[in-house]
Amino acid sequence: MSVPFGGQVRDPREWMREQEQRSAALLAKAEQAKTELENNVVTLSSPDRLVTVTVNPGGGLMSLALSPQAQERPPAQLASLIMSTYRKATTRAADRTLEIMAGLTGEDSDAVDFIKSTLPPREEPQATPEQNDSARFVVQETEQTPEPPKRRPSRPASDEDDGEDFQNVDWTGRS
Repeated sequence: MSVPFGGQVRDPREWMREQEQRSAALLAKAEQAKTELENNVVTLSSPDRLVTVTVNPGGGLMSLALSPQAQERPPAQLASLIMSTYRKATTRAADRTLEIMAGLTGEDSDAVDFIKSTLPPREEPQATPEQNDSARFVVQETEQTPEPPKRRPSRPASDEDDGEDFQNVDWTGRS
């Protein structure tokens, strides 16, 4: 007896048992991967422990915690530290997702290639000196203040204006 994949089967019942075993093993592997993906939550702290972030497998921010000492940092520096820690956590979550999927489908699978294609590029932003970092939030004095909007000229009185005030008229016809 010939099978679709080019192999020979001596006993059809044996072939069915093998297929059922393969299917059961694949299903168990998929369930394990699903559980691992659901639990792929990354919590990471900055090196100085001022910032702690938790991200889900898709990189969504689940929590952000700042230590009491974080308020001593300039806002721009703290924002940079938060973003840096967040990027590192999302990279770890993405790496783990790729590892789980590669274990399930193989390193060269279309599924792994698709996941890789959805990830942001892995480049660290160039560090800027701290004194310049806080300057980004200062309004430059050379900026011009926008002109206030021009007022619409009042409507000139027409020859037909009899001076009657229509603001207190009941237009509904109910008197």
